Amino acid sequence: MDSLNLRFRYVLAFLIGAVITAAALRHGVHTYGGISREDIRAGALMAIPAVALAIMFFRRKRQR
Repeated sequence: MDSLNLRFRYVLAFLIGAVITAAALRHGVHTYGGISREDIRAGALMAIPAVALAIMFFRRKRQR
């Protein structure tokens, strides 16, 4: 039970760190790069399928 609790804490900490990093990058790109929020959102939404395909590809390759 302790290992599950510890693993949950690691995953939660990783997710919180990822959200904070994404927010800081988005703010920096918007503020200093001059890219609008809508363009950043559109790019992120277009990247989701590409990331999902890459995860599926590498996961299948590792299982072999």
